[in-house]
Amino acid sequence: MEKGKTYTYQGFTFRSEKELEEAKKEAEVVAYIRSQADLSNVKTMVKLYNRLVEKGTLGTVLGISFLKELRSRILESGAVAESSLRPMPEPVGMIKTQGEIKMSKDRKLMELYKERCKKLTIVVAALCIVIVAMFVIRLFGTASPFTDYEQKVLDEYAGWKEELTEKEETLHSWERTLTEWERELTEREEALK
Repeated sequence: MEKGKTYTYQGFTFRSEKELEEAKKEAEVVAYIRSQADLSNVKTMVKLYNRLVEKGTLGTVLGISFLKELRSRILESGAVAESSLRPMPEPVGMIKTQGEIKMSKDRKLMELYKERCKKLTIVVAALCIVIVAMFVIRLFGTASPFTDYEQKVLDEYAGWKEELTEKEETLHSWERTLTEWERELTEREEALK
């Protein structure tokens, strides 16, 4: 498909051959409906209009123009209120003006930014909750990650302290024993003199 090439059919312009083919198919559907349906009966037109809009049968500008014609004929008859009719669908494949294209791009960007903003707000809120929870745990919690290590070190030092006390006691008893032996030796030496 050449860029910028357009196709015309029944006074409407289309951007691609695919859109043109869809429009031709809808033109056949509209012709068939015109030949088969009693379009002079308002009730038939209301049922037909609502069913076509509900099912989304017609979507190109050709189909939408037929729906618009049905809608205007129904409303002109005065037999049905406008509120009982379904709203007109937007045509698919119409060539948009530069302003409409820019507005649709701006709208898409705005929606994208809104979506990202919502996600970021949720992430920021979750992170704030986590930070507050960490402070609460740190302030009011009795067990910190270092408590276990601290207790292990204290237990180890307590064990060493007990061992040292026992060894010190053993050394003191040996010292006492040696002191007694030394005194006995001194007494024997004096007694021998």
